[in-house]
Amino acid sequence: MSEPLQPSHGDYLRDESRRTGHAEQIVFPRSEEDVLAALAEARANRWPVTVQGARTGVAGGAVPEGGLILNLSRLTAIEAAGDTLRVEPGATLNAIRAATPPGYFFAPDPTETTASIGGMIACNSSGALSFLHGPTRNHVLGLRVALASGEVLDLRRGRDQARGRAATLGAWQGELPALPQPAVKNAAGYFTAPDMDLCDLFIGAEGTLGIVTAATLRLLPAPAAIVGLMMFLPSTAAVVDLVNALRAGRTASPAPLAALEYFDSRCLRFLQDRAAILASKGIAVPALPPGAACVYAEWHAPGAAAAEAAMLAAAEQLPDLGANPDACILADNPHELEKLKLFRHAVPELVNAEIDERRRQHPGIIKLGTDMSVPDDHLADVCALYERDLAATGLDHLIFGHIGANHLHVNILPRNADDYAAGRELYARWAAQIIAWGGSISAEHGIGKLKRDLFRQMAGEKAIADMRKLKQHLDPTGLLNPGTLLPAP
Repeated sequence: MSEPLQPSHGDYLRDESRRTGHAEQIVFPRSEEDVLAALAEARANRWPVTVQGARTGVAGGAVPEGGLILNLSRLTAIEAAGDTLRVEPGATLNAIRAATPPGYFFAPDPTETTASIGGMIACNSSGALSFLHGPTRNHVLGLRVALASGEVLDLRRGRDQARGRAATLGAWQGELPALPQPAVKNAAGYFTAPDMDLCDLFIGAEGTLGIVTAATLRLLPAPAAIVGLMMFLPSTAAVVDLVNALRAGRTASPAPLAALEYFDSRCLRFLQDRAAILASKGIAVPALPPGAACVYAEWHAPGAAAAEAAMLAAAEQLPDLGANPDACILADNPHELEKLKLFRHAVPELVNAEIDERRRQHPGIIKLGTDMSVPDDHLADVCALYERDLAATGLDHLIFGHIGANHLHVNILPRNADDYAAGRELYARWAAQIIAWGGSISAEHGIGKLKRDLFRQMAGEKAIADMRKLKQHLDPTGLLNPGTLLPAP
């Protein structure tokens, strides 16, 4: 079934974290039966199994540490049925969008559109539109899951549920642990709750409890009108004030606020400095006010009038914040919205290219990117924390992300080994403070292999022990994704 790893398989030893691993065997199943055969082979040979999709993750979860690579990228079937899609785990977000019937859309929108749905489910991915629509979990109606034993679960939302904390999952019956769930955007650890839909246990579990072989996705009616607005502000304090005002006014808004994104002034300058590179990719850099930070808001409305009213209400707040409404960039048709989206999504790709260039001189460095979230009342605090510490160290950096959920990505770009060490120290210090504020050390990327120690700090020893016990019930020999999510005992 599997084949020995060859030099031509080198790409399958790494993901977008730039971490590189090792493995002895690899297999590319084309059906659920192939997945079960691969698991049987792994059990017989006592090979640990690393499950992969498109390898777009940035936390190292798809990087193998020996044994068998189970790559699901050739399981790509998609079937549309009304307002649902039945998909195999290797189907990419691009393919899902292309297969979505007219009049509908799939709401989860991670930046990397080549991400596979299996990976999105494994990490409970989100994106800009999660501000309104929530993460991937909210859009999964059912799963087929292969357990390490070879047993297959067919789980449907609303049908297969816990009774209190009592759960039946195939041959296993038992109590689901009460695990801490921070009251912020969070993609760290197993999700459990009384009377939960059991498919939710596998969403966000990073492939450590079972392998998704098929999923049924919920589609939403496409909004009648969408409008996006890039607003430029003179300071971080003004940004926080605008974000708080827009969030406070959501219930009174004539149109739902779907996305609320942030780019600091260094981000905008970084993009401007690479305008020629972007132009070669067909991405235009708009005229940007010097020294300003940017908040991007997007409204999904029942009609054009409601969308325009919501946009104007936001723009009217800008003069009181020292910002110029005339400097805003408006997108009110699909072509202009796509142009702004490509521009905004260029940041992470260009950051990775910059880091790859720096690694030529200093191979030991990698990008240090935070993925932390905090409660609403600590947004100003976390912005001040990041800016103060980065100014004190002089580290090269950019800050962008999903500010509507208090979820910012600080990307530290080390110039040498000393910068890398200083950045790691900052990262650990920030994590400790954010945990103390009741936040999460991973809001959307998952724990993978890079954040296990921070996850232990956040979750606590009892929760880690409870998660490990739950995994032992469903995967007694620790076959699936060892070294991912759960810290070593």
